[in-house]
Amino acid sequence: MKYLSCLLLCCILLPAIGHGQTDDTKQNSLVVKLSATWCPVCAGAARTTYSWLFDNVKKNAFILTAHSSSTSRLYSPVAADIIRNFDQSAYQPAFYLNGANRGAGGSATEREIRNGVEDASAKTPVATLKTVARATGNTSIKAQVTITFTKAAAGTYEIGIYLVEKNVKEIQSGLTGTVDHKNILRSSFFQGSFGEPLPGTNFSSGFSRTISGNIILPANVQASNYQIVAILWDKKSDKYEVVNTHATEDLAGVLTDISERISSGLTFRCLRSDCEAITFQFANPLGTFRPSTVFLRDALGRTLSKQDQVVLSGDLQTLSFSNLNLFPGLYVISFESKDFRVSRKVLVP
Repeated sequence: MKYLSCLLLCCILLPAIGHGQTDDTKQNSLVVKLSATWCPVCAGAARTTYSWLFDNVKKNAFILTAHSSSTSRLYSPVAADIIRNFDQSAYQPAFYLNGANRGAGGSATEREIRNGVEDASAKTPVATLKTVARATGNTSIKAQVTITFTKAAAGTYEIGIYLVEKNVKEIQSGLTGTVDHKNILRSSFFQGSFGEPLPGTNFSSGFSRTISGNIILPANVQASNYQIVAILWDKKSDKYEVVNTHATEDLAGVLTDISERISSGLTFRCLRSDCEAITFQFANPLGTFRPSTVFLRDALGRTLSKQDQVVLSGDLQTLSFSNLNLFPGLYVISFESKDFRVSRKVLVP
């Protein structure tokens, strides 16, 4: 009986310590190794440190590789954009903890990263993330991330969802033949490398959004060799700072009925926005949605007005909210039904 209890406890705990399952209630760190297949130095201490991190930094961090080898199949433009965001003069190899360069490998790098991850996980996060994903065979993956602010915060936040390949066989200068490369950053679920912006710049404690994206997998791959990581960024001037991360390798997750698709094909043009009225034109060029409810909300997510049974079609339509008595600032218009939600920002000068 004691053996059975221990076995059950292990089964419960094991998923929480894998590199595809970070804690959705904690402050999780992002560790990125900059590498290149043509770099012989990347095969030495840097490779040893990367393996050490997988063995010794088991919780509250997601570890991945960004390859700068533009002629290698390990390269991705998204990885290059993120590295350039961290360090304009980046060199190989290098390890970045939440965007800060922690060296090229070795005991000092290992110590700084492990201590940094532990220190960060002890802090209360600005916002928590929970990522859920579901694969359709080996064809595509849909992912959702729910962002919940744990305290009032102000900033220009963007959410990215990324596809990471767990293991790839490829050459490495300094080593013989093809070798294993772990956690290769492949692509973004959204058009931009840093994802999509959250509506508004001021968020109250408890503010929550669920955002989704879908990605088509390359031909002749196994979905089980991929995992998903979500990163919440805070855009400050021309730099993106890591706010929090959450990852999952469970591709049979339960998706919510409604999720936000900020980059939907809905076209939107504001005709008038002032303190008394907001008038806009919209159309859905991708087809007709079911009737939806259109909400006008402030930057804290509070509903100010709504219109029911609005049909989104391919034709240009005009809609107006009037008698508003608004204050100048940023507002959000959301089109919502039981199976979709699309948001657009409106500035009242």
